[in-house]
Amino acid sequence: MKIDSTRISRILNLYASQDLQVRGVKNKGGKADEVILSKEAKVFQEALKAAKSDPGVCVAKVEEIRARIQSGQYRIDSRSVASKMVDDLLKQDR
Repeated sequence: MKIDSTRISRILNLYASQDLQVRGVKNKGGKADEVILSKEAKVFQEALKAAKSDPGVCVAKVEEIRARIQSGQYRIDSRSVASKMVDDLLKQDR
């Protein structure tokens, strides 16, 4: 395989001209890119930040439960959860 220096210089010139075109497009717009988060994403972000800063969160326990969920070994007793939810609501009404 023979490397032709004129081909290499043409390729480099093409890349250089594309780079200038891209820079020109960026400058013409005058507006920077922006990210807009949905309300749900903002709430999730705040909850995540609170959970990470809360010293009461046991990271090891969270990781253990995450692993059990992913392996399919984590089972939730829906009756027990519902019962506790009702009990909590009844305590709040008192």
